[in-house]
Amino acid sequence: MIKKICYIYVLIFATYSCDNIVVKKESKETFIEKKWAEIDTNDVEQPPLFKACKFVSEEELESCFRNTITQRIMGHLSDQTIVVNEAINDTVWIPLIITNKGKITLDNFTLPEIITSQIPDFTYLIEESIDNLPKVAPAHTRGTPVTTRYKLPLVISID
Repeated sequence: MIKKICYIYVLIFATYSCDNIVVKKESKETFIEKKWAEIDTNDVEQPPLFKACKFVSEEELESCFRNTITQRIMGHLSDQTIVVNEAINDTVWIPLIITNKGKITLDNFTLPEIITSQIPDFTYLIEESIDNLPKVAPAHTRGTPVTTRYKLPLVISID
């Protein structure tokens, strides 16, 4: 009697548990696409690197990258002769894309009205300063170069 009950439980368990097992074969391309989609390109293991940042500690890599870009852009802007009618004190967030090939480009963004009215070629000046940045190695995730996005604050203070 007990043996029959055990067989019945095993039979019921096997019947219901088989419904939950789904064997699904997916193509290699589908599997690779899913894995690439799982990678968050803004959660990188190693940020983009300038040669100047090569020998800093791992904790300082991100700040070295940001400081290098900010200093170079500010240096380029301070070399320009910018004449304004009224004082400008504002912070502009510069959206950058660093490709997996190490190319830095300016993403689309809008400037505050006071800057566009007083410095019409400001976007061009930013693009020019980005074009003059030193070569950068791309960010890496799991040892693979990835495209990343950054927003750098740029404080504009012109009297």
